[in-house]
Amino acid sequence: MTAALSPSSPPDPAQEPSGAVAPAGPAPRDREPVLSLRGIARTFEVPDADPLHILTDVNLDVYPGEHVAIVGRSGTGKSTLLNILGLIDQASAGTYLLDGVDTSTLGETRRAHLRGRTFGFVFQTFNLIPGLTTTENVTAPLLYDRGLAFWGRTARGEKLLRSVGLEEKIGGAINRLSGGEQQRVAIARSLARHPRIILADEPTGALDVETGASVMSLLEAQCTQSGAALIVITHDLAVASRASTQYRLEDGRLTPISARPRTHAAPTEPGEVPA
Repeated sequence: MTAALSPSSPPDPAQEPSGAVAPAGPAPRDREPVLSLRGIARTFEVPDADPLHILTDVNLDVYPGEHVAIVGRSGTGKSTLLNILGLIDQASAGTYLLDGVDTSTLGETRRAHLRGRTFGFVFQTFNLIPGLTTTENVTAPLLYDRGLAFWGRTARGEKLLRSVGLEEKIGGAINRLSGGEQQRVAIARSLARHPRIILADEPTGALDVETGASVMSLLEAQCTQSGAALIVITHDLAVASRASTQYRLEDGRLTPISARPRTHAAPTEPGEVPA
């Protein structure tokens, strides 16, 4: 559970406001958070205009294996926050600890190394490379590794494709896949380097409702099996309701939505996930 939600005991569901979004089970509190934000702000300077204060005071703890959803309207800074979390951008103020390391003290080379080692990314538009096969797309992050990780990348890619139900698409062309299949390739790619945290930016935004729900079930199952934390940025409350901890991003701050326990759906077999 995040620091922003710190009840001494689970809240009484009868006392919760009607219509509150019900999350999945809370993360164990006897471990240190894998990441911790305190007072994070992000301001952009604009020529001949007042500065844009996108984030003003963001506080967040995420624990190993926790599923966190952050919801908000377009333009509220969700992508800005995701970029800061993924070490793509830097905060203007505040403290960001990743495994206890103050990321503001890191140079760009160290940030890039930590980003590749810690995070897997899933995007709304898949961001696959058309000229590569499914296996080559999944193993692309491993091209920067050495030793067994590098030389064994094809076997790793094929294993991940089988785990997301795409055994028949191993070595296939990206342009012959449906949207759901492409997102499954993207999920497999995000797991290639055994990340501790998956950052998913509107992972169902380009999919129909049924396929989106199936893709979320698959993503959650893969994170459960690997022990990775999952942080989902979304405007869809149905997607957010699947998470153990939910926040709303508004006026540059995160506000908890709900903390009622609920367990994840049972992991689906790869063959049960539709294209």
